Amino acid sequence: MQAALIAALVVSWVFVGVLLFLLYVLIKEQGELRLYHEELDHRLEISATHAGAEYAQRPREMPEQSGLPIGTEAPDFALRDLEGNVRRRQDYLGKPFVVAFFSTSCGYCLEMSPRLGELDEGYPLVLVTHGELEANKRLAAEHGWQCDALIEPEGAWDVMVAYEAMGTPAAYLVDEDGRIASPVALGGDAVLALRTTAPAKASENGHGNPTGVLIAPHGPIEDEETEMEATSAATATAVQTRDVSESNIVRDGLEAGTIAPNFVLPDLEGRVHSLGDYRGKRVLLVFSDVNCGPCEQMAPDLVRLYEKRPKDLEVVMISRGDPEANRLKAIALGYPFPVLLQKSWEVSKLYGMFATPIGYLIDDEGVIKKDVAVGAQPILDLV
Repeated sequence: MQAALIAALVVSWVFVGVLLFLLYVLIKEQGELRLYHEELDHRLEISATHAGAEYAQRPREMPEQSGLPIGTEAPDFALRDLEGNVRRRQDYLGKPFVVAFFSTSCGYCLEMSPRLGELDEGYPLVLVTHGELEANKRLAAEHGWQCDALIEPEGAWDVMVAYEAMGTPAAYLVDEDGRIASPVALGGDAVLALRTTAPAKASENGHGNPTGVLIAPHGPIEDEETEMEATSAATATAVQTRDVSESNIVRDGLEAGTIAPNFVLPDLEGRVHSLGDYRGKRVLLVFSDVNCGPCEQMAPDLVRLYEKRPKDLEVVMISRGDPEANRLKAIALGYPFPVLLQKSWEVSKLYGMFATPIGYLIDDEGVIKKDVAVGAQPILDLV
C-alpha cells in the first residue's frame, strides 16, 4: 500500500514536471514568435521609409506647394514704410514690380540684405518685411537699401499668407495691371532675378500656370526634391504659410494631442533609431539642416538644455543634408544627443512642416504634448 502511494506521488510529480516543461517551451516559442514579429515590423518600417524616400525623389508633374497662379490679381496690402507712410498695391501699378517677403530673423534674408543696396537697373522692389522697425531701419541704413521696405506688424503674416509665399525670402513679379506675372520665387538669388525677368501671362503655359513652379536663378524647378531644397533655403526662420493648394498635406505643423508619427532613421554612425525606442520618456524632437544658420545659432543652447535635462527627457535631432557634413558639424558643435538623417523630407512631411528649425515635445506615451515650436527660442521653451 505504501509502495503504491509513493509510486502515485512520483507519477504525479513527473506529470507536473512534464506540464511545466511544456509550459516553458510554449512561453519560449511565443516569445521568439513575438520577437520575430517585432523584427519583421521593424524591417518593414525601414523598407517603407526607404520606399517613401525613393518615391519622394521621383519627378512630379505638379509640385505640391504651388503659390499664386500666374494671371491672378495680386492681393492688396496697406502697410507702413520705414518713415511711417501707408503704401498700397495700387501705388506701384503702371509698370511691373517685384513684391518680396523678408524677415530680420531669417539668416538667408540677412545674407541678401547687402545686395538690396546694390540694385542696378530692373523692376522696382517692394520689400514686405517682418521684424522690429528699428532692426529694419538699421539694416536699411547699413546697406543702403534701394527699395521700399514695408513693415508687416510683428506677429502678423496676413500679407505673406495672402500671397501664398512659403517662407522668406520669397517673391513674385507683378505686372503693370497688378496681376501675378511669375511663379513664386524662393531664395535670395531667385528673388533678385525676378527684377530682370520678363512678365509671364496666364496663357503662356496653356492652362494658367495652376502649379506655380518655383523659380531658380537658372530656370524652373520641376523636381520635388529640388523644390524642397529651395524651400529649405527660403525658410531659415521656419516661417510657413497655410496650405491653400489642393494638397491634403499638413504644412503648418501637427497639433497638440496628435499621436507622433513613428520613424526609422539611421544616426551619424549608421545605427538605426525609431521613435518607439524612446517610449516611456519624453522626447524633444528637433528638425534641423546642416546648412541652416539659425539651427547652428541654437546649437549651444540646445547642448546646455540636454546636459541639464531631467532624467525622463531625451533630445533627438533629425537633420538633412550631406552625411559627412552633418558628422563634422555635430563634432564641431559638440552634440551629445543622437542626430538622425532623413534623405529628403520624408519625416518632415509626416510632421507637417517643411522647415528648420522646428521642434515638438512628445510625451512618454508618444503623443505630441504641445503645438509645433517654430524657431530657436520657442523650441527651447518647450521644456
